[in-house]
Amino acid sequence: MKIKLLFNSDNEYIILPIHHNYLLQSMFYNNLPTPLANFLHEIGFFYYKRQFKLFTFSKIQSKYFELIREKSKITKIKYKTPITIFISSAINDFTKNWGETFLKKENIFLGKNPLYLESIEVLQNPYFEEDFIIKTLSPITAYKTFENGKKYYRYYSPSEPEFQYLIKENLRKKFEIITGEEISEFPIEIQPIKTKKVLFKYKDFPIEAYEGTFKIKTIPELFKTVYDAGLGAKNSQGFGMVEILNNTIKREKYVDSY
Repeated sequence: MKIKLLFNSDNEYIILPIHHNYLLQSMFYNNLPTPLANFLHEIGFFYYKRQFKLFTFSKIQSKYFELIREKSKITKIKYKTPITIFISSAINDFTKNWGETFLKKENIFLGKNPLYLESIEVLQNPYFEEDFIIKTLSPITAYKTFENGKKYYRYYSPSEPEFQYLIKENLRKKFEIITGEEISEFPIEIQPIKTKKVLFKYKDFPIEAYEGTFKIKTIPELFKTVYDAGLGAKNSQGFGMVEILNNTIKREKYVDSY
């Protein structure tokens, strides 16, 4: 289930660090009932020893934003209110709880910025077919972990075969957790159409990701997992949310941020 949240503020602008995925994630955890927030944050869902949260969220969307420099370095971003954020989960109860909590709360904080919910929209699921053109609402990341005296990460671009392989394996695990069905082999093709590399920091940890448009082909049941839980890794940190460009649901156009 995917919902669209429109937040407003008494202030014309909100100001955030340029890398603010952690603040967005914290806002979502802080606006769940405590037992559910603790479960999702501390436990989640497991595929053997691998932990999954099965939710993802978009970048902030606003009709205007401005980058703020300090000593020639971009350190903050200023968004004109209202702002829009999408959040989705393969577990409908999570999404429903976010919607209910945001509706009840008078004061919501994103970092130090006070917000209030102006509107909420539950988005209809598209008709899941085998072949879609998708656009990232938050960038996609795929990586491997290596040990060489210390742990390090190797990120892959959409032009590398490992990118598709890693996304396929990640998708298979999420599908098996959600459905309880084993799926050893399935078709999937991911073709970049127009993409760019973006660099993020999450708690000062660097992450390489890719945003833009892709063509994706897989079986409809698996595409529903992509749509709800995200494509690629680190979904709960704000990566891998997609929308379908040929979806019949019309959406207001916003400026992409940074």
